[in-house]
Amino acid sequence: MANNRFIYPKADGTMVVFTPAPKKLTSLTGSDFDTIDKKLIHIADKTIPTGTKYELIDESVDLSNRIFRNAWEYTADASVERTSADLSAEELTKYNMPENL
Repeated sequence: MANNRFIYPKADGTMVVFTPAPKKLTSLTGSDFDTIDKKLIHIADKTIPTGTKYELIDESVDLSNRIFRNAWEYTADASVERTSADLSAEELTKYNMPENL
């Protein structure tokens, strides 16, 4: 199974499950994006605030039960946890994100 989404905590303590559109994933090409994880990391860096902790989540993790979703707790796992990074000035321009410069 492959990672196909990521989770991260919002400032208010709630969790966000982010699943990129398949079209977006296939649009990322080249050696910088030769794995799904590299694509997800790039999208996370563009999507969530710099310095936010997040984790890539395998598609086999069942998130279908929404009854207790507000009771979810995030437990950091240093072995898999990542931190969103700043995009380069070139990337910010490429993705039309001047507010982050």
